[in-house]
Parts: sequence; C-alpha cells; structure tokens
Amino acid sequence: MTSFRRDRVRARDTCTCTSTIFFCHAADGVAFPLAMVDFMLAGGWMMIVITAVAIPLLVTAAKFSRNASPHGLSLVRALTTAVVFAAIAGVVVALAKVARMVVMVPELRKDLVDNLLMGFNEAMAPAVLGFTIVTLAWILVAFGVRRMPKE
Repeated sequence: MTSFRRDRVRARDTCTCTSTIFFCHAADGVAFPLAMVDFMLAGGWMMIVITAVAIPLLVTAAKFSRNASPHGLSLVRALTTAVVFAAIAGVVVALAKVARMVVMVPELRKDLVDNLLMGFNEAMAPAVLGFTIVTLAWILVAFGVRRMPKE
C-alpha cells in the first residue's frame, strides 16, 4: 500500500472531515500544501523533470505574451514538446512501477483491483501536471499572438 493511500485510510478512520484528501489536523491554509505534496509524491521522480522543464516554458510564454516574436513562438513550441514527452514518460514509468509492485509484493494481490486503481490514480499525476502547465503556457501564447507583428 502506498504512503498516500495509507494516509487516506488513516485519515478516514480517525476523523470526521467531509473530505479525507485534506487531513483533519491541518489548519486553514495548510491543507492545500499537504495535498500538493501528496500529489507530487504520487507522481514520482518524473514530477521533478516536468517541473524543471515547465518553469522555463512558463517564463518563455510570459515573455512571449509581452513581446511576441517568431523566435519566441518556436521556443515555446519546443519547450511544450519537451513537457508533453516528459509527462507521457512519467505516466509510463509510473504504470510500469505499479505493475512491477503488484507482481513482486504478494499482499498487493489480495486486493488487486483496489491496488491497481490506486496505482493508476497515482500514475496519472505526471500527465495532470504536464498538461496543466502546457494549457497555462498556451493561454499566455494566445495573448502574445494577438500582439505579434503581421508579416
């Protein structure tokens, strides 16, 4: 059982919150960072790679929205491709890890469907992060395209 799932089960058993995703002991303003940390941990090490490529993508898209140029647009396209491939690779790596753990740990096979579904849930985190960043970047690009000089 993953640490994220173990914490959710523990939170569900010990508290009367309406949502077990946010822990009961978290004060106001602390529950969201806890959920974000769990999200990043669920996605695995590829979340670091996606974030490392996403930061330059967002910075470049923001610069493009202020001062549009064909060179800036080509850079945004290249960084977008890198983020998308990193997100896809993150999902594939996470799904492979889930499959390997189900085979290697006999106790995970006792509740096979639940463990596979939880693993699938955690494996989708890189795609969620990557595609959200790409969406935000291209919203910024849309503002820049409006300002781009006509050729």
